[in-house]
Amino acid sequence: IVFTSDDGEGKRDRSLSVVEQYFDAWNKCDMKTAVSLFTDDCQMRDLQYDDAFSGRDQFEKHLLRVKDCLPSTFNFVVDDVAVSQYKAGVLWHVENSGDPLAFTRGCSFYTIDEESGLIQSGFEIPEKAPPKQGFLNTLVSKFEAEPIRFLPAAVWVAYMYILFISDGILPGVNALALEQRTWEEVRDLSLNFFLVAPSLNLPFSPLVHPMLEGVFNLLLAWAAMFAGFLSDERKDKPNLLPFGPMLVGMQFLTSGFLLPYLFTRTVETSSDVYQEDIDGDIQTLVAEWRPLGGFLGGVGAASIWWGLFARPEFGEFSERYASFGDLLSIDRVGSSFLVDLVIFAVFQSWFVDDDLKRRGVEEGELTDLRNVAKYVPFFGLVAYLTLRPPLPTRKIAE
Repeated sequence: IVFTSDDGEGKRDRSLSVVEQYFDAWNKCDMKTAVSLFTDDCQMRDLQYDDAFSGRDQFEKHLLRVKDCLPSTFNFVVDDVAVSQYKAGVLWHVENSGDPLAFTRGCSFYTIDEESGLIQSGFEIPEKAPPKQGFLNTLVSKFEAEPIRFLPAAVWVAYMYILFISDGILPGVNALALEQRTWEEVRDLSLNFFLVAPSLNLPFSPLVHPMLEGVFNLLLAWAAMFAGFLSDERKDKPNLLPFGPMLVGMQFLTSGFLLPYLFTRTVETSSDVYQEDIDGDIQTLVAEWRPLGGFLGGVGAASIWWGLFARPEFGEFSERYASFGDLLSIDRVGSSFLVDLVIFAVFQSWFVDDDLKRRGVEEGELTDLRNVAKYVPFFGLVAYLTLRPPLPTRKIAE
């Protein structure tokens, strides 16, 4: 590395130190330190992107997403540095495990704030490269690092094929046939969401088989319970598929949204997480709302009771069970709900270990709660969301 300065003496000044620290933090994947070297109102322009990044918060989100897209073996190697009192220029290239990569050379120019000594603006010019397939390459790297991701991916492919395309594996016609009866059933179940309308005898509430209503609302309560893991999406832990929209999607296509999130999500690496780190005030409120598990557990328990005892015109258990079986024998939607319940039971455990980790719970601690949450379907999550340690706030920590 060559250092130059205005006075020609090759002295290392404040501005060069900031630039060096930025590249060093980049290579350590320490984006909190990297972004702290910029002013609050910094302006960063990277020619790979259409728009500049304005302000430290926006630039931090950009750095975190780039970090998640690059393997940890990548390093930015500084080839040359030139600095004056409040400006700096850097020539660099990227290496993977010590081997230089093609089309990864570039140069960057920075201005330094006179009062704070922090980087005020930057202009980054990477070498022009062939078109990139960032999302696909990132996804491939995740599968290579954790082959277990193939499990939810394979289940998702099978689920989508069986539900939407196949004939003969599940009862009824495939979902793409757009059978009128299917859409009427979906409409009726949606009107009776969480059993509010039938419980209040509202005039618009349609008559639906109570066991189908029970299964449907138990499933939606279970899907909603994953909101307790919204801390899985943070500024310093972005995911390829944002958890908030995926959680909303689970209320419409359950496993169709859960499984892709599981095989694309970013693994938790931090054990020092605060409530303020969660993206969005509403997400923070929902994720750490202590009654969430109890409320949704109550909905689930009420759904089970409803399926067994509500609507007496459907008869005693044996009679309603027989009629429910007859319904499922021709009903693709209803039978898919049972498949969803099995998928949820198998994969609810995938959230638990990382959630405990960010709450500062080491492996081997809270073993009983951990196992209940992972291996007791539905009600295990109810207990876990009620009893788990809360995420601290920065104010309390200070």
